[in-house]
Amino acid sequence: MPKNEEISIKLRYFANIREITGKREEPVVLHKGDSVMDALSKLNGIYGEKFSQIVFDKKPKDNWIFLVNGETVIDLNKRKLKDGDVLAILPPISGG
Repeated sequence: MPKNEEISIKLRYFANIREITGKREEPVVLHKGDSVMDALSKLNGIYGEKFSQIVFDKKPKDNWIFLVNGETVIDLNKRKLKDGDVLAILPPISGG
């Protein structure tokens, strides 16, 4: 298969990310072999400074939670995405 083959994933947003995007979820087209980090870089390009200030400024900020198909992603560079995957971006959880 060609390396530039496109895949489609669904992104789910919560809390302040939902406010930035104005969406609960949206489809995003990536390339086969792209990682979670590649998806975040694409979002940084789409949503710009507000997104980068909160979530991603060259690397994800501490305590953000990234889930692919409900499973926590530890290494955002190694976790490759496949067509139909769901990537959820959750803000840091704080307690009181």
